Amino acid sequence: MSRFMTAMAIGALLAGPAAAQEEHHNHPAPERLGMVHFANSCAPAVGAAFDRAVALLHSFAYDLADQGFADVAARDPACAIAHWGRAMTHYHQLWDPPAGPGLAAGSAEVGKAAALAAGTPRERAFIAALGVYYADADRAAPAARALRYSDAMAVVARDNPGDDEAQVFADARTGRAGARTIG
Repeated sequence: MSRFMTAMAIGALLAGPAAAQEEHHNHPAPERLGMVHFANSCAPAVGAAFDRAVALLHSFAYDLADQGFADVAARDPACAIAHWGRAMTHYHQLWDPPAGPGLAAGSAEVGKAAALAAGTPRERAFIAALGVYYADADRAAPAARALRYSDAMAVVARDNPGDDEAQVFADARTGRAGARTIG
């Protein structure tokens, strides 16, 4: 290996942990959010707030998205998909897998969503797909769980070909185009 390549490798190794400590993969809300409509069976009064939370999720504003989904769940306790949204804010497919408190929180939220057994078949499919990611987190490696989620989201996308959000989240599973800034 050339000295240059060795120096680059050492620099990357040394910079990696420092960069990881500084980057929390949560961004502030962008100046403008694009138009998002995630069809759901929640109370009509929370529809706009739910769509905003999804737009924030697409824009990597995870903390704000989580707050938005929490508000929707508080305003409509039967809105199972709001708990799915909260669980999604802990699963950063493009970066690092959830661990520790984030993993526990995501698992708890997707569990709440599933326990409500509410929503449309499409909503329950989104919840079930994310549920396979959080299942067996204490025994299955994050990569294996991500592959299970990827396979489950491929089915959701296949079963909902005209559904933009199903396609976006299915693409996010591969890191291609899904988890992107909208707008």
